[in-house]
Amino acid sequence: MGSKGLMQSIVKTSTLKRTLFFVFSDIILIVLSLFVAFTVHFDLSLNIDYPDIMDEVLLYFIVVKLIAFAIFRIYNITWRYVGITDLVNTIFALIFAELLLIVLSLPNSYLPSFALTGFPKRVFVVDGIVSLFFIAGLRISKRLYLEVIREQKFVKKGKRAIILGAGNTGEMILRDMARQGRGEFSPIGFLDDDRSKVGTYIHGVKVLGTTEVLEDVIVKNAVEAMIIAIPRLNRKKLKDIYDTAKKADVKTIKIVPRIFDFDKPDINLKALEDISVEDLIGRQVVQIDYRGIKDFIKEG
Repeated sequence: MGSKGLMQSIVKTSTLKRTLFFVFSDIILIVLSLFVAFTVHFDLSLNIDYPDIMDEVLLYFIVVKLIAFAIFRIYNITWRYVGITDLVNTIFALIFAELLLIVLSLPNSYLPSFALTGFPKRVFVVDGIVSLFFIAGLRISKRLYLEVIREQKFVKKGKRAIILGAGNTGEMILRDMARQGRGEFSPIGFLDDDRSKVGTYIHGVKVLGTTEVLEDVIVKNAVEAMIIAIPRLNRKKLKDIYDTAKKADVKTIKIVPRIFDFDKPDINLKALEDISVEDLIGRQVVQIDYRGIKDFIKEG
């Protein structure tokens, strides 16, 4: 294997490498969390030998927390797509770990005394809060960078796009735009007929109004593309929106596919379709078999 192949092997991501990375990172963060907890407990005093105090109990915190993370499958989290469920699992894992550490700190006549016995409960509380901040922060860091920080740096912008529908489908379309660095589309805003959403923001993109102001928004913002992310939009409304966009000279009009599992949505930009005649008129286009008719006439 050449030097180039060796480098690619080292850099290439794998489940083992990702797990080892997070385990070692978590150990460092656990140490930092405990240190912060001690400094808070002793009111930021500089006269305390923190390393000496931590040395007695540090191993307990590391082992218990790593076991809790394994039980709650924290190391199965996909770094790039970490979500709310993953963060909730992280919270439960830390609560479980801190409660177990508290139990180990309680004096009892059945088990031998641990170094944790009689440990101040305040340290556990502060440690849990700080650990959550560090551990969860590490998990969301990649997504935060790719979807929030990096997109602010992009000079190349795609077509100025308006997204119709500020629901789950529209939010998924926006997230996919962010993942791609807004290379093909650059969202300028949402439109949604739910007036309670008007003026709100989804990942930093504003809901500008209802579909009634579609033409004004297109003209005012020089919209080049429109993405219809309203799965159950009726055909009359769809035709009105399509006609309005075409009248305002919008070149690109995309729509989420009609045949779609909306109970388990996983929509992205690649799944979008151009609006077809069937979408607008509400029935399938009849394909005439001219060759078959011609052959039939000849045989007759």
